[in-house]
Amino acid sequence: MVLTPRQVDHYREHGYVVAPGLFAEPARMIEHYMQRRAEGPKPGDTGGTTDHPEDPNHQYPRMINMHNWDEPTKEWATQPDLIAAVDQLLDDQAVLIQTMLYFKPPGGRGQALHQDEQYITIDPLIGVWVPLEKSDRAVGQMVVVPGSHLHGILEVEAADTAISFTQAQSLIPMGLEEVGVDMEAGDALFFAGKCIHGSYPNTTADRWRRTFICHYVGAHAQKFVPPQGRHVSHVKATP
Repeated sequence: MVLTPRQVDHYREHGYVVAPGLFAEPARMIEHYMQRRAEGPKPGDTGGTTDHPEDPNHQYPRMINMHNWDEPTKEWATQPDLIAAVDQLLDDQAVLIQTMLYFKPPGGRGQALHQDEQYITIDPLIGVWVPLEKSDRAVGQMVVVPGSHLHGILEVEAADTAISFTQAQSLIPMGLEEVGVDMEAGDALFFAGKCIHGSYPNTTADRWRRTFICHYVGAHAQKFVPPQGRHVSHVKATP
């Protein structure tokens, strides 16, 4: 897949861009990951902070780095069309560094708005977010803050863990606003490592929001040390 000049320009200006229908078999991916989840715990599983035991994310914890032990994940995360698009946006050779699967059952908490480079201190970094079923406001769609990637690594503060399964969030620069991104199953949202993004709870009683996520860096990317107050670890952990 080659992104159009318009798509690339949108990414450069706003920090994100959607490529419709990039993943051809979202239903198969749901079936696969539900089977893997039913097998029991996997390395790195997390349902988020434990102060809200009623959160159904605890019954369907997020899986991480499945490409290290699950061959279909590796194939999906390294498919040629996807890698070509990431290469184009990075202007470098893409290197896969992380995969995740969020289940987000009905009633599940979202994730407080953040920059990925407040977690992964490598620049440049690109995330690819793929809903495996329709993603809209009701299920806690992806929310982005256009233009936030142009403001560097931002300060962090404590998040409201009643609505977020993580404990830290970015301070949003003055004048910028959140935008919800409606997406269909199999669409792919590419976003820069400094683009603020996140989600709110799944408010439905009968719909899931399962999402396949990959992170890539450029072959020439550099590690950095975040200034004090600008990394999620700088926020006191919630018990």
